Amino acid sequence: MKKLVIITLVFSFLSMGKKTEKALPILGIAHVAFQVSSLEQSRAFYTAFYGFEFAFASYEDRETWYLKINDDQFVKLVSKPEGTDDNRLVEVAFQVSDIETTVAMLKERGLNPAPVEKKPDGTLASMLIDPNGHKLLFVEYTSNSKQTLAKGKHLGARRVSNRLLHVGITIADEKASNELYRDALGFQEIWRGSREDGGPDAWVNMQMPGERGDYVEYILINDMKPNRNQMGNMHHMCLLTDDIQKSHRDMLFNALPDLERHEPMIGRSNRWLFNVHDLDGTRSELMESKEAVTK
Repeated sequence: MKKLVIITLVFSFLSMGKKTEKALPILGIAHVAFQVSSLEQSRAFYTAFYGFEFAFASYEDRETWYLKINDDQFVKLVSKPEGTDDNRLVEVAFQVSDIETTVAMLKERGLNPAPVEKKPDGTLASMLIDPNGHKLLFVEYTSNSKQTLAKGKHLGARRVSNRLLHVGITIADEKASNELYRDALGFQEIWRGSREDGGPDAWVNMQMPGERGDYVEYILINDMKPNRNQMGNMHHMCLLTDDIQKSHRDMLFNALPDLERHEPMIGRSNRWLFNVHDLDGTRSELMESKEAVTK
């Protein structure tokens, strides 16, 4: 009987070991990239209202400008002067501590990441396309990358947020997406919600490995074919703030129009938030770090 118990314990331990794979060396979101019809006007918009300063430019098939949120996170603006697509989301980039290890681990898990290459901004990067067609970039900041050289600079005192918390992406096939984000990349579901009580799931928050706690938000669309306005709402970035009312006042002081659509509200996640759309219709969600206290 004692021998049977020992064998059972060993088997259970080995089974647990198989399920508990080593975490990818992901640190968090590096940047989110959106198409813009005018780099100059979009830079003025994000700088005026959000306080995000221009950090550097890079040419990657098209001219791109990076605006700084903090030393590790950026909004990347990709020039499309001939007219932006209905889907303005270009890519979501994850910062990793070791790109070679990341790529090796992705291959071990049955994925086929692109070969590591040095990007024009000096980073080392590899790319994957997710089951929904979204471009995922794994990026290591090197000692001479423009991100590293900009550390401690361009951190404007007028920033209404200093943290990119999540990026929202459309998900047509949740099962296939989970096979990538949950099973292969090691993301973990931390919340899901519906647009109305008792309604079907609409959002799923998938937190990535790493101490920062950044996450990707599934926007479940199933068979829906989103139009341009809907795509601009669904594909979004979420900026964290400790005081949503102060952030709103700061943006009004920065000349954001005092419109009803910009008013703070309590969202389905029970957090205060408000939304602002850029000149090409891409949404930014400002969200409070703590849950709302209702009387």
